[in-house]
Amino acid sequence: MKIGIVGLPNVGKSSLFNLLTNAGAQVANFPFTTIDRNVGMVSIQDPRLDHIVGITKSPKMRYASIEFLDIAGLIKDAHKGEGLGNQFLSHIRDVDCIVHLLRCFEAPDVAHTSSQLSPNDDYSVVRTELLLADLEIVERRIEKIKKSAEFREELQKLNRMKEELGQGKTPGETHKDIPLLTTKKEIVVLNMDDEGKFAGGPDGFKVSVKLEEETAEFTEEEKVELREDAGLDTRGLDGLVRLCMEELSIILFYTIKGEEARAWSVAGGTKVLDAAGKIHTDMQKGFIKAEVLAYDDFIKAGGFGEAQNLGYTKIEGKEYIVRDGDIILIKFRG
Repeated sequence: MKIGIVGLPNVGKSSLFNLLTNAGAQVANFPFTTIDRNVGMVSIQDPRLDHIVGITKSPKMRYASIEFLDIAGLIKDAHKGEGLGNQFLSHIRDVDCIVHLLRCFEAPDVAHTSSQLSPNDDYSVVRTELLLADLEIVERRIEKIKKSAEFREELQKLNRMKEELGQGKTPGETHKDIPLLTTKKEIVVLNMDDEGKFAGGPDGFKVSVKLEEETAEFTEEEKVELREDAGLDTRGLDGLVRLCMEELSIILFYTIKGEEARAWSVAGGTKVLDAAGKIHTDMQKGFIKAEVLAYDDFIKAGGFGEAQNLGYTKIEGKEYIVRDGDIILIKFRG
């Protein structure tokens, strides 16, 4: 699963990306600091894994992670290639979810594409470019098949999509060969100042990149208090990551075999056979069965072996659907 941070230039995308990933992407107070996309993995803070390790005493622990992309700023007429727009749009096409970052802070020393700060207008600029990019690709497909009788049903569908896009609407239908930008899942994030003073923007997840940078070494209790005082979401960046997980229906399962306790992220509805492949391809190829224990039962029993003795574990076949919090032991032919 990939999550792309998008928005106009100089709204704080690379700074947010750096806070999430510790990747050290270049940041500057002028447009198009980011030309190619930056890619980084974001660890999912997980109290359940902490509790598991507290019981197993595993010497190694690894949190699950999600891939984030810092995508260069879009500008008006990006769909026509302005500001390297075609390249940036292709980067957006590659992600599963869009984090649309809007600037809600005044900063005379940080350039902005407009003389007046208006998050609603900024949102419309980016959203319009996505709509126009989709309209263009739909029109190209229509032009290609319009004279062929065998594509009549597809043509009717594409014409309905074209009409909706032309009206500024997200199409109610999708096309398997046309990955539309406007139908991607989206989370609107408002980048506020460190005092949360800005008002009048759209609804969204409120965070202050500046405040998070300044309080990086503070305790979590201190951060929560400052976020609350500023009218921000008190969960901060961890809350944003969790929101992305919810939007993409991502769940976590755990393995505790050997010296390492580890969390794994998969989409809800994933079969245990595919989860085994995420751990190692050999496990998927040689899969025999899975021994599954719910997290709550693991905690109640005080360990995996104890849970086995109490009859809490269950043997499941390859069609089993992984549940959030499952602790899984895969049996396979090596």
